[in-house]
Amino acid sequence: MPAGRPCTLSEFAAERSDLSGDKAGLLAVGFNARLVACHAQSISSLTNDTSAWMFSLLNVFSWRRAGTGQSHEMPTIFRRLSTISRMLLHPYFVFDGPDCPQIKRGKDVGGWSPPSLLVQRFQELLTAFGFDWHVAPGEAEAELSCLQSCGFIDAVVTPYNDTLLFGATCVLRSIRGDEDVEVYSAEAIENSAALEWGDLLLITLMSSADSDTGCRWCDTDVARRLVDYGFGRTLLEAAISLQFVEFMEFVAKWRDNVCEVLRTDPQHFLGRRYHELARIIKEERFEFPDPAILAMYLSPLTSWSDDGHSPITCVTSRQPNLTALAAFCSQRLGWPPDTVQSALMDACAGAAMRALLQVSFAIMPNMPIPSHHSPYAAAGQRRW
Repeated sequence: MPAGRPCTLSEFAAERSDLSGDKAGLLAVGFNARLVACHAQSISSLTNDTSAWMFSLLNVFSWRRAGTGQSHEMPTIFRRLSTISRMLLHPYFVFDGPDCPQIKRGKDVGGWSPPSLLVQRFQELLTAFGFDWHVAPGEAEAELSCLQSCGFIDAVVTPYNDTLLFGATCVLRSIRGDEDVEVYSAEAIENSAALEWGDLLLITLMSSADSDTGCRWCDTDVARRLVDYGFGRTLLEAAISLQFVEFMEFVAKWRDNVCEVLRTDPQHFLGRRYHELARIIKEERFEFPDPAILAMYLSPLTSWSDDGHSPITCVTSRQPNLTALAAFCSQRLGWPPDTVQSALMDACAGAAMRALLQVSFAIMPNMPIPSHHSPYAAAGQRRW
């Protein structure tokens, strides 16, 4: 999508944090905990800077293959968290929960396995760094999007494009190259790429792999041109406004209209006719779009589902506990004293920066200690 703006996470945090005025506070950024971890050898040639840890976000980590004990993943995670501690932001981490979908975008995404020793060590380390976290009931990205819609966090870091479908309004997508992230906002996508929420939903449904065959319905370019006929927006409106029985009646007619457009391309938006794709949808895939997939995006399982309560009241962070970090490095990682001392230098820099921020806010009149409070009592609920 052309709406992405490249920058580094440090730059984004610095430009978006408000360190003056009546609403002073640091940027709050949500992370899917799964995406922060990676195998150390995949980034062994990189330096220990912002680019290094952001590059590691590209490597989706599988807890099922996680090591235990003094694994090589923990030093990598330690370095990433050390770097985050020096940034002008409040990080918040969410772990996938027990009801995380096993299949997504037609692919096995791993789901949840019982907490491994690595997961427990990761959580210990987050606490030692002064970073808050919790385990979502379902998918971490849906939980993070809900946290953002409630106003708890300002942005979500992810390599995925479909986070916006969960309601996230500002996504930092990790990328390769000289720049670290691309900033996507719902407003920028709508203004620059002329895509609304329903359009993104249709693109995802059409270009995702089929769960039975593993084949995609069509490529993203075809799906992008199909949205010009308005099918995504009408589908979303119906999904939100209609009861289930009414929606299923609507979608049968909607599917026929999609097939007719694929066969004829009456306004020449597609550039050609797709008879075979129309035939497959019409004759072989009677449940397209799958109601379960729509529900996964439009009504995902979160802490707020079924009138649930928010797991947090605000997002903030504390100074790293250097004593706890030193003990972790020595006892959990088995590092010798000189290695521990070297590793704690970055953490000390983060502790010093946060201490200076606290002093600055304390001595300036009428300025609160920077935290990030929710302006809403609960997340907005979608009807369907």
